[in-house]
Amino acid sequence: MRKLITLFLALTLLLGVTAFAAETAAPAPEAEAAAEDALFFEGPYLLTSAGQSADFQMVKTMLVKNKVENYKEDALLKPETVAEDTGTIIIVIGGSSKGLGAAGIDANQELERIQSVIDFAEEKEIAILAMHIGGVARRGELSDKFIEPVVAAADACIVVEDANTADKLFDTLAEKYGVPTTYVANKSAVLTALQEVLK
Repeated sequence: MRKLITLFLALTLLLGVTAFAAETAAPAPEAEAAAEDALFFEGPYLLTSAGQSADFQMVKTMLVKNKVENYKEDALLKPETVAEDTGTIIIVIGGSSKGLGAAGIDANQELERIQSVIDFAEEKEIAILAMHIGGVARRGELSDKFIEPVVAAADACIVVEDANTADKLFDTLAEKYGVPTTYVANKSAVLTALQEVLK
């Protein structure tokens, strides 16, 4: 009888430990959902501009600081120059009359170019990461021309938050087009946000 009781207790203990291990080993549903919802972009990356502002160069510097090696840059990227193995096109939004002038194009030509890149990316199922890092200083009639077309096509956006404060434009577009948008406090914080979404 004592042996049976001992055996019963041993089995009970074993089953309890197994159940506990299963509970502790299995991730919480919330953790599983978060992992599934996490958005990552894969390379090779192509960096381009929508508006020819100096913010393009700043994002290039961030890629270097994040030790991203599998990227190429082309401020005047066209569909015919997109490599077949491209995983993500990073589009830096920000209009500059000086930058457009140096490139020898006007705002309408730039809009046509970036739309052709977007159309090509959608056709080839290439991910698009939109970035607006110039803040409120990079808002205005010229820059704003490029915001909606790029955000509308993006898989995600990274935005310096004061660009959104006055009119909530990025909030509106994010909701309209269902685009996950990360707001950061300043350009320095963009570096970390970029690091978190690039594989």
